[in-house]
Amino acid sequence: MLDRTSDRSSFCRRLSTTLLALGLCLCAAPALAQTAHRPISEFVEAQGTFCVSDGNGGCTIFVPPVANFVGFTDTVHDRAISFDYAGLSDAPGALDGALGTTFTGDILERTLSDGTVIVTVHLQTSNALAYVIPFDPAGDGNQFNDNPLLFGARVNDVLAGAAPATGDCKLDLEFTNAAPGLPIPDFEQLLFAPGDHQQVNSVKFEGTANGTFTAGGSGKVHVREVGILDNGFHGAVADGFPAEFITLIQD
Repeated sequence: MLDRTSDRSSFCRRLSTTLLALGLCLCAAPALAQTAHRPISEFVEAQGTFCVSDGNGGCTIFVPPVANFVGFTDTVHDRAISFDYAGLSDAPGALDGALGTTFTGDILERTLSDGTVIVTVHLQTSNALAYVIPFDPAGDGNQFNDNPLLFGARVNDVLAGAAPATGDCKLDLEFTNAAPGLPIPDFEQLLFAPGDHQQVNSVKFEGTANGTFTAGGSGKVHVREVGILDNGFHGAVADGFPAEFITLIQD
């Protein structure tokens, strides 16, 4: 069984952009009281809004010109994937709608007896930009921006004429928030700077994108990530992620 410090370090290696610190306070939820539905647009519009300080009064953008969102890793195969569930790669100032990224889904907010809420996000994203890099779980630096590409292309590559890899993905996220009706937070903020009474309970991400390999040839990538973060970090789920697969398939 890992101690809490090890749990946090292991989790951050598996679900990160380049931030390396994670504060989670895990606890059991009390009985549920009432529920409400909220539009998925509230989640989408909150993504890319969390400011990572650059130490000079500004915000760090890890893979410019795209606002930050969460990437996923596969530490068995030493790979990482940027799969833009938030559509930030297709936003103004990046690809300006050239990909036609769209969203469907729902947000369910369940109020608990202590006044806090369990928020469940079901997001389906179509025509999302994706790329895969080699990833060193023990490495530092800005790997999503600086490591060579294995598959697909970053936004700046696409702007320079490279063919994008695009596909569809699904994000299922459950987290606790302080009270009903509060603004839906950025996923990154939930992970790396949770506020009072905020914690991520579980996350499931799955998607498939078609594109080309840097070494030549076309194919696809399939990613599946399952994080169970309210389990006490025991046994098979001691690192928080019992499943993390980034599979590259050549045509």
